[in-house]
Amino acid sequence: MRQESKLIRNLSFWDLMAISVGQIIGAGIMSTTGVAIGMTGTGVVLAFLLSPFLTTISIFPSTVLGSAVPATGGPYWYCSRILGKVPGMIYLLLHITMNISFAQWGLSFASYFVSLVSGLNQHLIAIIILTIFFVANLVGTKTAAFVNKLITIVLIGGLAMFVAFGLPETDFSYVFNPSNLFNNGAFAFVSVLALLSSATAGAQCLAEYGGEAKNPGKDIPKAIILSTLGVGVFYVLISLVAAGNLPIETVSNQPLTLVADKTMPKIAFYIFVIGAALGSTASTINSSFSWVTKPLLVACDDGLLPKSLGKVSSKGVPYKLLTFFYLIGIIPLIIGYDISFITKFVTANSLLSKILVCVALFKLASTRPEILTRSTMNITPSFAKVISIAGILILILLSSSLLLNLPLYVALFIGALVLFVIIFVMTYGKNVKLEDDLLVNYTGEVEDK
Repeated sequence: MRQESKLIRNLSFWDLMAISVGQIIGAGIMSTTGVAIGMTGTGVVLAFLLSPFLTTISIFPSTVLGSAVPATGGPYWYCSRILGKVPGMIYLLLHITMNISFAQWGLSFASYFVSLVSGLNQHLIAIIILTIFFVANLVGTKTAAFVNKLITIVLIGGLAMFVAFGLPETDFSYVFNPSNLFNNGAFAFVSVLALLSSATAGAQCLAEYGGEAKNPGKDIPKAIILSTLGVGVFYVLISLVAAGNLPIETVSNQPLTLVADKTMPKIAFYIFVIGAALGSTASTINSSFSWVTKPLLVACDDGLLPKSLGKVSSKGVPYKLLTFFYLIGIIPLIIGYDISFITKFVTANSLLSKILVCVALFKLASTRPEILTRSTMNITPSFAKVISIAGILILILLSSSLLLNLPLYVALFIGALVLFVIIFVMTYGKNVKLEDDLLVNYTGEVEDK
């Protein structure tokens, strides 16, 4: 029996929306806004305006595939079944490396926490918060989704207060002054678009829940699109306040608490820090733990990873894999990496992984177009190819702009890991044969092929 068959279908549309909104309105907006202002000045507002639309295009292939062929560990499933073992395992590698982001989110939480309680070690606080949500997710995804609903309500309220108090104080002429827009040039602006993809692309995680959603073919794509575009509007308002209340040099690479302290009454400021700053990062950590294991779980069932690693508990949790990702988040904190480096590295890997999903949709539309008729989105094969190519071009542009901002050894490191994966598949996985089970639903009935 495949371990993924032990997963429980108990997530409704609103559960998925809570997970998605919690993943999007999370550590991204809190940890990347100051960095983005430092890179492109008040042009961050235009970047936040464009980013949700670029994100929608780049994750649209996952949305289409999630609608036509909902599956546990969706993107890995699509890459391995449509493109083959090697591309599937390369996706898995990028999935692992991009989830070093647990360290980023933990540090983001800690940076806001010390604004309330000074003198604490931020890396230690980050380790503690990751541990708390790691334990919470051992209980099961339904519990994690319920927790995320509560956190999401609180964080939206906190961010709404940030906008309500800050927008009347915003100097719009300063924000849109040509000398403040794109103050580091066009390349820096493109790099910011790439960076912000980590703040707006969180909804793609829903493609991992094909085996746990009650109505995945309908609910997953709807939740992805609505949450991405809806949160995008909110982000523009937040960035206006962040960039238009203090000089660029003051808010560059700084948390939003700097602006909040200037624009909000003290009691409102504390509510913002507790509800929005801590709530947003907590929601991202919590929701990420609930989906991050799914691709590796499927790979274990496939035999491309040791099957024993994918063992699922009676609560429907692959606890060994969950522990693995907990350690992935803890190690950079122990080493002491800073949040800026982690953010750029993580985002570059995330963008590269999406390229493989776009290629998978293009091949599916070319070789098995009849599968697309199963989608509730009424996508034609020709349109699927167009959107795949558009996504590939956007993702190549964004990922390369970020990689060029990182030391050369980072690109060499990623290249070495890819080479290792290829050798691994040719040796450990050479006798593994992936079944033609693209349309098989292991958490329910078998679909007609």
